[in-house]
Amino acid sequence: MSREQIVRDTAYAIWEAEGKPEGRDLAHWQQAEARVAASAAAKVKSVAKGKAPVSAAKAPAKAAPPAKAAATKAAPAGKG
Repeated sequence: MSREQIVRDTAYAIWEAEGKPEGRDLAHWQQAEARVAASAAAKVKSVAKGKAPVSAAKAPAKAAPPAKAAATKAAPAGKG
């Protein structure tokens, strides 16, 4: 995907998140460009530190939370 398409998708998401206001397209585009640039800079910085970026396709799947054990009740002791 091209950088321009990423900026376009990001701007659209910002527009939707703000309730789809009219007349803020330039502001949303600039916000999106800033976010994409910051994201790219963070990736470069992490690679420079020796950490390989993890793509969504290669990201490890989150482990499912452990299943809850079935609750068991002991039968009430009889009066004796």
